[in-house]
Amino acid sequence: MFGLPLDEVSKLGSGIATGLKTARAVFAIMPPGPGKGAKGKDKRRDAYLGLLAATGDLITWHSHLGLIAMTMQRWEPFPWRHTTTAIHQVADARAAMSAYLAALSEVRLVGNPEPRAAAEEITAVLGELFDVLPTAKRAAERDTQIALTSRWMLRLGEAQKDFVLVARRDLGFAGKLRTRWWQLWRRRSGEEWPGGWPGKTAALVIEKPATSPSSSGSL
Repeated sequence: MFGLPLDEVSKLGSGIATGLKTARAVFAIMPPGPGKGAKGKDKRRDAYLGLLAATGDLITWHSHLGLIAMTMQRWEPFPWRHTTTAIHQVADARAAMSAYLAALSEVRLVGNPEPRAAAEEITAVLGELFDVLPTAKRAAERDTQIALTSRWMLRLGEAQKDFVLVARRDLGFAGKLRTRWWQLWRRRSGEEWPGGWPGKTAALVIEKPATSPSSSGSL
């Protein structure tokens, strides 16, 4: 019974990963269609901000649960003291998962096509990220999970960047793209990240993580 608290954290990570991947699969089967979202910018803005906030909450839980899992693997004379912590935090993390799915549903309800697609990409990456939550009991496997977590975090940053940029265009905070050859006043490509982006100023290479035994690796 020594491993019970850690097992609860491990099951939670797998459960959240499965839930996110299932949601992504369901949304792929039932796309919201090409139609426009709500006419009012306020509704769309609130939905987009809500998704970013829910994503940040879920990322925080991922980091926290990973730290808890590693702490629980250290020997101590009273291992059961972790049990109450695991029970309470597992419940709170599940609530964050529900809040994220609610925020995603809001984007699908009132958002425009580009932000909807970008939001679903964030969902796909989050699913892979929780699939490699570092809860393995073997050190070698845990090190692999930690390495994959770092790479998926970078991929999530890219997905969030894409979401913010399309949301800015959708809300009129950025210039519209040229859709006809004669629209010379519009940009040919999307705006750069405000203030620059590490990919432009530093040797940061972000690649799609390789498939791991516990991750499908598909986006």
